[in-house]
Amino acid sequence: MCGAGPVLGIDRLKLATGPEGATYRESGAALVALWNDALGRDAVEVVFTEASVDNLRLLLAEEVDLAYANVDVLRPHDGETSALLRIFDSVVHLVTLRDSGLRTLTDLAGRPVACGLPGSGTRFTGQRLMDAARVEVDVRDLGQQEAAQALVDGRVDAVFSLTAMPTPAISWLLEHAPPLHFVDLAAEAEAMRSAHPGEYLPVTISGTVYPEVATTVTLAVPTLIAVRAGFPADAARFFTRTTVEGADALARSRPEAYQINPRTAAATVPIALHPGAADWFRSAKL
Repeated sequence: MCGAGPVLGIDRLKLATGPEGATYRESGAALVALWNDALGRDAVEVVFTEASVDNLRLLLAEEVDLAYANVDVLRPHDGETSALLRIFDSVVHLVTLRDSGLRTLTDLAGRPVACGLPGSGTRFTGQRLMDAARVEVDVRDLGQQEAAQALVDGRVDAVFSLTAMPTPAISWLLEHAPPLHFVDLAAEAEAMRSAHPGEYLPVTISGTVYPEVATTVTLAVPTLIAVRAGFPADAARFFTRTTVEGADALARSRPEAYQINPRTAAATVPIALHPGAADWFRSAKL
């Protein structure tokens, strides 16, 4: 794939991703490799962050050029930012040990819970969930992999994780922890959809994704590749085209890339598509 032409004038770009154990970090590394291969040079580098909230902060501060970010985090800043595409849907996993007896979100009141890092989408969305349910927990600031280890060690009673399925930290838990229980969030998912229209959707976690896990209803939020207003149109076209056309190649190493297809990639509402990205989708007649 030849694409140096569309990004003439851009020397170095930074993509904000996420912490250890998060899909953002591993997906971002694969995506940057795809982009740099298409460019024929190392023009884009990965930046490790606390995830979605941190990424938006860095993007608005012009410390990075592109960012993984969730619709719920981006929505208050629509106009300042736009989307190149929807890369996948991030799913709320609320995980406990099966023998803990904890079966609902309200069961976690007062207990130590890993709620993601302060700058993460996990913290942002998890806090919304707990506020809606009027549940207060003993919040522990832990990234994805740290949280998984803390559950195994008994330092927390539950873990919130908001990433694509399968997420590396949850897969690690299935290999190293006692049997797990995924808390059903069907009622909370409906309440969140009503309170924040257009930001959340119901989704099912099943044993197809995580072996030996009971089918569980939860919620998801679309994850976008976001840029600032004013990002060059030719670069937006290039990165959008390269990602959508390279989805099959990405999926060989990153299973969440199977979610990328022309129809869903363009579905970034309520966040506006960047004009360059929108132009590519129109020209491709997808």
